[in-house]
This record gives sequence, structure tokens and C-alpha cells, in this order.
Amino acid sequence: MNLGIRAFLYSARKWKKTLLVFCLLLAITTLVLSGLAIADAQEEQSEELRGVTGASFTVTANNGYTLQPVTDEMIEEIAAIDGVESYNTSQYTIANLYNQDTLMKGTDEREGVSDLFYATGCFDSEYSPMFLTGALRLTEGRHVTEGDGGIILYEGLADKYGLSLGDTLEIKNGNPDDPLVECEIAGLFEVIADGDDEQATMAKPSTLFDYKDYVFVDMDTMSAVSAPYTVSEGNGIDSVDFFVSDAAKLESIVQEVQNSTSIDWNSYYITVSNEVYERISSSIADTTTLVTTLIVVITVVSMVLIILILSMSIRSRKRETGILLAVGIAKPAVILQYVLETLLIAVVAFPLAYLSSKQVAGVLGTLFGKAAENVIVTPQHFMLVAIVGGILLVAAVLVSSISTMRLKPKQILSQME
Repeated sequence: MNLGIRAFLYSARKWKKTLLVFCLLLAITTLVLSGLAIADAQEEQSEELRGVTGASFTVTANNGYTLQPVTDEMIEEIAAIDGVESYNTSQYTIANLYNQDTLMKGTDEREGVSDLFYATGCFDSEYSPMFLTGALRLTEGRHVTEGDGGIILYEGLADKYGLSLGDTLEIKNGNPDDPLVECEIAGLFEVIADGDDEQATMAKPSTLFDYKDYVFVDMDTMSAVSAPYTVSEGNGIDSVDFFVSDAAKLESIVQEVQNSTSIDWNSYYITVSNEVYERISSSIADTTTLVTTLIVVITVVSMVLIILILSMSIRSRKRETGILLAVGIAKPAVILQYVLETLLIAVVAFPLAYLSSKQVAGVLGTLFGKAAENVIVTPQHFMLVAIVGGILLVAAVLVSSISTMRLKPKQILSQME
């Protein structure tokens, strides 16, 4: 009788044992597939966080902005290095805003303060500490960037004066002879931070002004506004923050910057800001280790159970094995039958596990802080588990057959008398 037919008939006749192995394989494979999907979701999250955690380094002039500031040439050279995504610096001044020659007033009603705003000049306002920390959030429009002549202000202030994106304002320092600089409303922000929260207000550049009285302009506008007060040559900037696209490469990028021979590093120094990524990545690494450990434990324990079940099954078939060997069927052929019996069960269990894991993975993923829709079991996961699982099952059958197959047919049959 054909080996395949014998394997099928035995599996059907011993349906209880077949059902037990099937359920075990179904559960194991479902859990392993789900674990692989969670591990991939962890890796994707890690890659995303590497680009959004604000990892940066700051180049600062040792001598202060009045003597030897960070030059435009230095900024351009460092910004051109591969991996540097953007850069920013912040310059602050107290300013007046005018809407069609009308002096605008903020939220502070104190005499002498009501018409003052805390203006921040930025190369890129998206990387301003106020937006990076989440104290403020852009609700309309865009962030201001170098040379675009834009201004961002509080959405409530825009409503108060009937302003919208694209409208023009004028900004100046407080003295009568200071120049008026025209700028276009590029964006509006809302306040997220609690103004009464001491921890939140510690990050404010100014503790005297409410968040609602902040405005953000590009650096060219700030330079024009501050021109009467600039005493240094060049741009007057004493430090610049450079943000990297991949936090994991921050150290190597900083090393490349420091190797630049065109910059006199006796006059400047670098500080690294990577605390957020380090804290988050440590948590992600711990979760990844936990998921990997669970997959390994599940696989090892399951293999032990399968070997025990198969060993008991093969030992109970000593008489059958002895007869097959006695009639001239080679031991490899008998073992192959046992392998086929197990693989027949796996052929049914694996695809069903693939379908069930698509539902289970999302639920299990939520236990590890993942959104269910981000935990996806892919065909690649299935192929990996099917191939490795098939190899492990063959190995389990071989291990289970050792005690029986090392005996001769006569010895096997004599033990059954």
C-alpha cells in the first residue's frame, strides 16, 4: 500500500490523536504568527520614533554672539551633511503688532503690557521648543521657514481682529523710531499646555507672557526688526539646533560634524539632545525582548509537548512497526510514514492558523500597547512559520522514533508477546 495512503488512513482511524495534535499545532502557530506580527509592529514603531523624537545636537559659540557667532557658512555646511534633516535657532524680542495701522492688543490687560507680544525668530518654527514639546499646536496654515516673511499667531487673536491666513500685519520693536516690518500670516496655533502648570511653564522662553501672546516669525523678519539693536557682525546667532532624521545615527552624524576641518572647534562646542529617544527606545527594546522571549518559550514548550505526544503514539505502535519491518519495509520508509502523518495535520493546521492569527494578533497587540490595525500578519510571516515549523515537526518525529527504530523487528515483536 502506498505510504501516503497508509498515512492518511492511520490519521483518520486515530482521529482523537490527530485532533489533539491539530489543536496543538493550530494554537502554537497562531500564537507564533501573532508574536511575529507584534515584533514587526514594534520595529516599525521604533523606526518611526527614530525620526520624530526631536533628536538633535546644538552648535554653540564659546565667545557669545557679540564676538564670534555661528556663521551662515557653518550652518549651511552642517545642514548639508547626510542625516541632518533641519535646523533652527530662536531669537526673542518684545514686539508690537499692527493691523492696518491699528495697534493690536494681546490677552494681558496690564497697563503698558497689553499691546506687547513675545516674538520668536526661527529658521523653522516646526522645530521651535514650543511646538516640539507640544505646548503649542499648529491648527491652520504652515510653519514659517527661513526667508518666507511669514508670521504665526494665536488663533484667538486672529478671530478677535477678523484675520485669516494670507492677511498682512506689521511688526516692530517698541520704540517709536524702530522700523515697521511687513509679514504675512502663515499659520495659526492653539495652546495645548496649561498656563498654570509649573512644569509646563518652565519650558517657556519667557515666564512674563501668556502662551496666547506669543508670535513666531522667520529669521529675516526678526533680523529686520532687531536691526537697530544688533552690535555684532554677521547674523548675531550664538547657537543653532540641528535635527537629525534618524535618532539612532545621531552619534555618527555628530562625529562627522566634529571632523569638519573648515570649522574652528576651539571657538565652538557641541551638545547632544537625545533623552526622549533614549527613554522611548529603551522601553521599545524591553517590549521587543519580551515578545521574542515569549515566541521562543512557546516554540520550545510546544516542541516538547509534540515530541511527548509523538513518542507515546509511536511506542503504542510497536506491533505495527515490527510487522512493517518484518515484511521487508525499510526503516526510513516507516519513519517517512510517521512524518507524512504529522505533515498531513500541519497542512490543515497552518493555513487555519494563518487565518485565525489575523484576528488574534490585533487583540494580543493591544496588550503590548499597539493599535490593533498596526499589528498585521503577513504572508511572509506565514511562509517563515510554515517552513521552520515543518522542519521542526520532521525533527520531532525523528527524535520520537529513536527508541523504537533502534530495535530489530524480532525484538519489537518479542516485546509484544
